[in-house]
Parts: sequence; structure tokens; C-alpha cells
Amino acid sequence: FDSGSPNADEAARSITQQEGLLEEAIQGCITAAAGEFDVKVQKRMLRAASYGLHFSCKDENSPCRNTGRPSAEAVTFVKTARKLRVLNAIHRPSIGWAMTASQFDSVSPKGVVARLMASGKPSLASSVSEYLKLGRKVRDYARAMKAAAFVGSCSTLSCANDTMSRRLISMTDSQIAEEAIKIIKGAEIGKGDIPRKGEPNLTPPSPGIYASVALAAHRAGRKGVADLLIMLEDGPADKVHALLTIGSYVDAAAVAARARDPDLIYVCIDAFEQAFSKDEEGKGLHIAGVINKFPIEAVNMLTAYHALTAGLGSRDFKPLINILLRRQKYLEAGLQMSKRVAALNRTSPHYSTTSNDREKLKIEYLTEASRLFELGGKECVFQKSCTDEQLDLLADQEQLRRTYGAYEVAPPSSSVTSTILSILKFAASEPRSAHRIFADADKMAKKYKVPEKRLWYVKVRAFSESGQWPVLRNFADSRSKPPIGMKPFALAAIKGGQSEVEIMHYINRMQGQADGEDRYDLFCEAGLWKRALEEAVKLGDGRRIAHVRSVCNSPDIQRLCDKYIIG
Repeated sequence: FDSGSPNADEAARSITQQEGLLEEAIQGCITAAAGEFDVKVQKRMLRAASYGLHFSCKDENSPCRNTGRPSAEAVTFVKTARKLRVLNAIHRPSIGWAMTASQFDSVSPKGVVARLMASGKPSLASSVSEYLKLGRKVRDYARAMKAAAFVGSCSTLSCANDTMSRRLISMTDSQIAEEAIKIIKGAEIGKGDIPRKGEPNLTPPSPGIYASVALAAHRAGRKGVADLLIMLEDGPADKVHALLTIGSYVDAAAVAARARDPDLIYVCIDAFEQAFSKDEEGKGLHIAGVINKFPIEAVNMLTAYHALTAGLGSRDFKPLINILLRRQKYLEAGLQMSKRVAALNRTSPHYSTTSNDREKLKIEYLTEASRLFELGGKECVFQKSCTDEQLDLLADQEQLRRTYGAYEVAPPSSSVTSTILSILKFAASEPRSAHRIFADADKMAKKYKVPEKRLWYVKVRAFSESGQWPVLRNFADSRSKPPIGMKPFALAAIKGGQSEVEIMHYINRMQGQADGEDRYDLFCEAGLWKRALEEAVKLGDGRRIAHVRSVCNSPDIQRLCDKYIIG
């Protein structure tokens, strides 16, 4: 056919007369072309196969003639031509790969592209991925490698031997970034090792592409190029990690905050912390940097993190106090110190060397809390007053223990009431010093402005629980009309198992009109059923009479109850 002989057409038609022979001949030519390294032989075999394909489509016995689809031989022809074009490109001396078609099929096109990038041939890898129309991620990655290699070449050139080198050396950061963007977008149509035709790919690249090229520019010493490229990255995670890698912690935190991703915000805080030493100075610089430069979301997360670790029992609560002080949240800082005191109160109550150390820590924490509340000004006046009173209470407790030489007189406590209670109870073991002890209790109640009724209730409880019954009786008789009435005294005597005479001493003083129901309740509590029945009759309350009948075990009293109920 090439020489113009008319026998070529006759020879081709004679092949089509035998079913399947033409397809076999075409396939043989394609296979032979794929197995050759010589480009001339490859072209000759492919031209022969192409010539046969023209007759194949006219063959009446061809199964693909009326389907409107290309035949299997045509599809194989196109794939083989593309494969040979790639193989011929990598067979060049500048590449030096002696890869056969079978090896190409075994490695797969993606594997060939990966090996090209690994061997430092990103330009050819990008051209191959575009030419073979591989997946989007593969092509984007290949372009990114090519762009990174371009940026690196602009940074490593030191002398200009040709026009291209001189142009690369003279390029500014913005020009280099612009060329890198073109490469990433695939705008260099027809400039690769395997020229291709068509329009550039206008779809945005995969997430992380701009960030990876920006990191390459940063490693090459092109910080301006890295800043320009990283601004184009749309993926928050990739952009944050890239910014952290180049040391832009504040910008990374801002990106994470805009993305509203708490994990990324924490990563930024942690990476920023790793940039400082582990000593106290480094921790202080880290906290100051986060508070002064990071977005408010990061500051709140750091505060919440240290508050949680401090609440879980961590002894290192100083970072939390430092954060709150730098944020000028003096009230919260003082409350955190106060919580540490409460945590100490929840530990073992036994008095020992450990308890002494615990008391010292309490005073230290409360003193610091008072100082913090003072910094808060008018907002923390109440909290400061309470803290100062607690410090005074601890000092008074220590003074009492030293004065009487006993721990029981004033065990460490956060309550004024419990302190007064323990002082009054201690008088039972020191009857000779009772007057002095009672005076100390009254002095403490006056100092801390304990209400009168509460003080009376505390004294009744203390005297009854410690068995100081004569003192309790004298205390009840000290006033004709106690502020809390006589009922608490009577109840204390009943619960203390005192005699009927002692109980009646308090109940007989309850002669008011409104005391009838209380007298009835006290008689029932003491088991004095006859007196309870008499009181119920005075009240004229049948329900109370029936109650006495149901709970008492005396037949005589039950008959009296029936008489009053019927009558």
C-alpha cells in the first residue's frame, strides 16, 4: 500500500474472506508493536494494524459493524499506542528505564507515575498522568510534585548558563507562586514531556495540594512563596498542619477557629506548647502567647482544659491560676484556690503529721485566695470577707489547741458552729476550766456574729451530747423565757435518756396557750401516755386521743381513751 501497488487491496480483501483471520492479523501487529523497543518498527506494526482496521469495519462478518461501537481491536490499538508513547518517553536516555510492555502492565500506570515521582521525575510523571487520564487525586499529586520541583529549582540555581536559568533566577516570589499555581491547575497545556492537546483543567485541585507545595517552598527557603500558596488552600486540616509546620501557630489557630473544629484548635495549642521548654518559664511563655495572640476559642479551650485537669485531682493547678490572672478573671482565680481548700477538707480527717501539713496548705491557699479577691476590687468584696474570716477561724482554732494543749477542743474545721460545738463539748473533760471554756465559746460567737438563737441551739446540743446535764439545766434557768423556748431542752433530755423528773422540769415551764400541742408531742416522744392523754383531752382533739390509744400498751389508758372518745 505504501509503494502504491494495487495488489495491496486485493491481499487485504482475501484475508477478510476467512472468518476471524483479519482480526487475528490486526492483533498480531499490535502485539508485535508492543514488544518492540525500536520506534520505527513500532510505527510500522501500528500502521499495518491501522490499515487492517479500515477493512475490518467494512467486513460484513465483523460483530461490531452495526453496533455503533469501536471493535475490540480498535480499543486495543488505542491503548497500545498510548502505552508505547509512555514507554518511549521513559526509554529516553535522560530517564533510562528499560521497561517492557508486560512490566508496564504489571506495575500499572499509577505505579509507573509513583516510581517516576520517587525517582525525581515529577514533570514526566505529571505528563504521564494527564496523558493517560488517571484519577483526579493522582493527577493533582503529580502536579503538586512538579510545582514543588519547580519552586525548588528556582531556589537552588546559583548561576545562569542559559536564558531559561537567567529567567528563573530573576523571578520574584509572586512570579514563582504564579507559575506554581499554573502548574497545579494544569494550565501548561502542551509543555510537558508528552505533549497533549485540550483545555486546562479548571476544577479546583484536591485538598492539601497547595499546602504541600507551600511546605516544599518553605523547605527551599522561599517563605514568601509559601505564604502566597498557603493562602489558597481550602482544606482547614491541611492548612492548619502546614501553618504549624512552618511555625505560624497564631495563623493556624485562627484557621482552626474559623473552621470551628475543636480538634484542630487543640492541635494548635499543643504544637505551640511543644515549641517552648518544659520548665516554668516555658510554660509561662506558652500561656502568655495563647492568651495574647490566639483567638478567644483557643483561650477558652486552654482554660477549660486546665480547669478539668485541676478538678480531677491534679496537684499542678498553677497554670490554671496563671491563665485566669492573665485574663484578669480574679474572681474565678480566687474561687479555684478556695476549691483547693475544699479538696483538702475531703481528705483523711485523722490528725497526724499529714494533717499538720494539710493545715499549712489550707492557710497558704486561703491567703493566696484573699490576695486574688483583693485584686478583683468591688466585685470580690464578699468573697474576700468570707476568706479573711476563714483565715481568722483557722488561726483561732490553732490558738485554742495551743492554749488547752488538746486537739479535741477545736479540730480543724471550716465551720464556726462546729468549732463552738467542739469547745463546749470539751468542757465536759475539763470541768475545772469550764467557766473559761464557756467564755471562749461566747467570745468566738460574738466575734463571728453568730445569731443568738443558733448559739442557744448549739449549746443545748453540746451540753446534751457531752452529758453536761446540770449545766444544761442551769442554762435553761438562766432566762425566764429562752429565745428558742423550752422544747429543745425537753427533747435533749428525752433523747439523752433522762428521768421523768428532769424531763418534766422543762415541760412544766411550757405553760403558754400555744404550747399545748408541743407538750402533747413531747409526752408522746417520752412515752408518758397518761400525760399525753390528759393533754389531748385539754386540747379537745379526738384524733390525738385515738393516736394515744393506738400506740400505748396500757389497758387502763386504752379504757380511758375509749371513755373519752365515746363520751
